[in-house]
Amino acid sequence: MNSQKKTLPLPVDYVYRGFALNPQAIAATDDRETINYQELKIRSEALAMVLQELAPEPSRIALCAQNHIDHLVSFLAILLAGHCWVPINPKNGAQLNQQLLKKSKPRLVLVDPESEVALAGSEITRIYLRSTSDNSIAILNHKFIGKAFTPVRAKADDIFGIKFTGGTTGEPKGVMQSHANVAAVVENMQALFEFQNSDGNLAVAPLTHGGSHYILPLLAVGGKQILLPQANTDLIREAFRERGASVSFMPPTLIYKIMDCGNDAKVDFNTLRHLTYSAAPMPPERIQQAIQFFGPKLSTVYGQTEAPMTITAMTAEDMVHSDLQGSVGKACLYSDIAIINGDGEQLTVGKSGEIIARGEIIMAGYFEEPEKTCETIREGWLYTGDLGYIDQNGYLFLQGRAKELIISGGFNVYPAEVENVLSEIPGVRESAVFSVDDEYWGERVEAAICLDQAFDLSDEDLSQKLRAELGAVKTPKAFHRLEQLPRNPVGKVVKREVKALIYPGS
Repeated sequence: MNSQKKTLPLPVDYVYRGFALNPQAIAATDDRETINYQELKIRSEALAMVLQELAPEPSRIALCAQNHIDHLVSFLAILLAGHCWVPINPKNGAQLNQQLLKKSKPRLVLVDPESEVALAGSEITRIYLRSTSDNSIAILNHKFIGKAFTPVRAKADDIFGIKFTGGTTGEPKGVMQSHANVAAVVENMQALFEFQNSDGNLAVAPLTHGGSHYILPLLAVGGKQILLPQANTDLIREAFRERGASVSFMPPTLIYKIMDCGNDAKVDFNTLRHLTYSAAPMPPERIQQAIQFFGPKLSTVYGQTEAPMTITAMTAEDMVHSDLQGSVGKACLYSDIAIINGDGEQLTVGKSGEIIARGEIIMAGYFEEPEKTCETIREGWLYTGDLGYIDQNGYLFLQGRAKELIISGGFNVYPAEVENVLSEIPGVRESAVFSVDDEYWGERVEAAICLDQAFDLSDEDLSQKLRAELGAVKTPKAFHRLEQLPRNPVGKVVKREVKALIYPGS
């Protein structure tokens, strides 16, 4: 990893760097069309002028769409016009999206027909993607195609976008990410992955979420985006086999689905250079399976909406070492980390506590929530709410959310350590460990598990392995079998919903 920092460009600089490299090179392809960099520039600038005409002053512009070229054009146009991007995930329910739109108060929303149902009940002005209606970008752009355009150059601390937290532990908060934040993430990713103009990013994760972080790094080097509207394993295999995909970002659950295609699918991934997972942890046993399937190409990144994507990263070179497969790597170029106790004192190597982070990737704050901002950012440090420790070589190991720490019989029980042991038991597909109030233990450890169909494991089978590895206190006192674990739209397990399935009203 590059250890030399430099003066950060602005996000708009990455865009025009890409536009200038090779105008005839393929910039993006989706299920309907393929465009080169010259076409991407023309369409993005035209839409930027449309947005400036509709919203002359810097405004918040929402974007709710599947992964396709019109989505990419819209993302760039919002940036070039000097507006603030507000991504709205079409996989959210309409009720949640109404809440997010009410909070962020965008001037208008760019939406495709497939995603409009996710905006039901909202009266915000719509501009349509992938449509030929009068209020579509296909029609509105005509007025400005080929006209001279000067992009807005924002200040580094201006707000690039407002992204909402996943709400896994409460009500979503609008995170203000500055232009400097976004540039720092681009530099972190380029230092980690060394993207090339020959690279093709398979954008299968939503561009309204983590998938967006691959747009600017690939664009800056003249690479291409292969945009998939849905996570279909046949289309993913085809993208690597026939469409030039070489890098991708996926949640672990999608990686598992690909591996379930069997050994015959391995040959489809001969062009793979980097496969990065995040959004949820991957147990060491699964990591080993993925390395056997894809080769030594697997990496992971740790971040939050408040510190996007790259607080730390584990490179593919490090991931092959079995003793590091429980780690999320080392601090990235534009971030620092530390571990603190409940009194705010920094802890030494190997001691568990709350992870705090600082650096150029840290958010500007929560939108219109100054009190929560002050609670979360103190003296330049972001209090992540995650628990973990740093080893003697600087590798960070996560132990779960601080709010999920279980104190049972006076002992700290980290759900992640129990889940990791459960993942080693053949037949346990996934698990979620949580606490239940108990008169004797204070908090009682319990687990929800999903089993592969061919396996029928008894509670004693499970307990025996856990007692041997972790002892009696950390062994769940009950195991609840579920078909699947509830997840939010970006793939994270929502533990309060797991517990509510088992104990309604809890």
